[in-house]
Amino acid sequence: MARWAKAVLVLCVLWWVYLFFVTQIVVVFDSTGYESAGRLIAQHGFAEFLREGPQREPMFACLIALSMHLGHWWGISYYYPLKMIGILFLFLTMVFSYQLMKLLSIRPWLAALTLLYMGLSPVMTNSSMRLWSEFAAYPWVVLAVLWTIKSWKALEDAAPEGREDFKMVRHGALVALAFLLIMSVKAVAEGVILCYLWPFYGRIFSYWRQKNFIKARQAALFVLTALMIFEGAVVAYKWANYHYNRQFTFTTRGDYAFYGNTARRMQPLTAKSLGAAVTFVAGGNLCPSLFGQEACDFWSARHSDDIIGQKQKELAQKKLTADEASRYYIKNSIQIILSNPLQALLLMVVEAHKMFFWESAIAFVAYPDWLEKIFYNPSFIALTKNVMAFLSWSAMLFGLIYLCRPRRQEEDRGQREALLWVVNFLFWYMGMYSLFFILDRYSFPLISLYLVLVAFMVQKTLKAFVK
Repeated sequence: MARWAKAVLVLCVLWWVYLFFVTQIVVVFDSTGYESAGRLIAQHGFAEFLREGPQREPMFACLIALSMHLGHWWGISYYYPLKMIGILFLFLTMVFSYQLMKLLSIRPWLAALTLLYMGLSPVMTNSSMRLWSEFAAYPWVVLAVLWTIKSWKALEDAAPEGREDFKMVRHGALVALAFLLIMSVKAVAEGVILCYLWPFYGRIFSYWRQKNFIKARQAALFVLTALMIFEGAVVAYKWANYHYNRQFTFTTRGDYAFYGNTARRMQPLTAKSLGAAVTFVAGGNLCPSLFGQEACDFWSARHSDDIIGQKQKELAQKKLTADEASRYYIKNSIQIILSNPLQALLLMVVEAHKMFFWESAIAFVAYPDWLEKIFYNPSFIALTKNVMAFLSWSAMLFGLIYLCRPRRQEEDRGQREALLWVVNFLFWYMGMYSLFFILDRYSFPLISLYLVLVAFMVQKTLKAFVK
């Protein structure tokens, strides 16, 4: 690691230590559920966690339980061990992000500036010191991309020997592990990995058509290993849920949230309602000021929740089991989407844009007065939120255009391949979440990839204008 990057890490650690001692966790809303789940594991074990489920994804609850044990041993509140874990995860995220920027050939000074923003970003530090689960996915997202890039390179460099087959199996297992770690925080990872590995699927067929059967076998071994280990572990967890609570699922909420959002989204669309949907993405007062509060409330989570509540009462009267209700939600959601796929796709694209508005989405942590005045200042919130949203969106678009244009001879092939996997992960993660109602915190695991992509865009732009 370059000297400037090390200096940045030291500076960020000092800032985190200060925040560690002067901030307080505020437990409200969903965080009360996380706390209860962690206490259940700490006091009665993981089996009881499953028995009272299905619960939320397991990793964060386990981290809370671990923090409670550490707090008990050390004679302090469990909040402090939990904040230590959050800081550790943020540190790992920065280290992995630096490695990713090296693969993208980003200059050390620009990489250091990117790390500096990552370590001081209000939302990154806030989310790492509160009782919400997002920080638990931070390092694994970057690690999944890193290990995929290395697997892709290993496939290209693999020799036609037996031990190379084992190497591809090992790489597949590492990618599966990274996605399982993400899955244990964000269940959307199951859909992401299936789509994310599409370049490897393409390589299997392209090598086969070229009659390069050894390479085709190696690519197939990687894919089969990654998917079998990943899905094997996920199915095993679903069976554990079924054994303890009679529901064959990984977590709750996905099926009925999918239905509620789809049923709301697929109602007849007008120019006014589409305008409200687009302006609602940015949040704030933009939508109400242009289209009125009623039109904007239609696109809120509250409206989806009302649809869900009404349907749940209806299915309860029919005495459907939980599994039968789940099948109903998924089947009817798909039917509604297929009734007007163009509208569904359009509103998925609109919804996905919420993922760019991540900065200054801070809450559930009490700060000293001087920081409160800065972080919650309306001008500061508007500036950082919109600037970082524009940069994130621009970097994503830049990355897509860069990948679509013909490769020039002087370009670093490894750099281009690394960019492919960064953009690929962002695209599918956003795409999977666009099926649901997106809250700002759902985008937090992507922040490090956004910032890496911004650094790549800045470097290429400077190179084009400064010869």
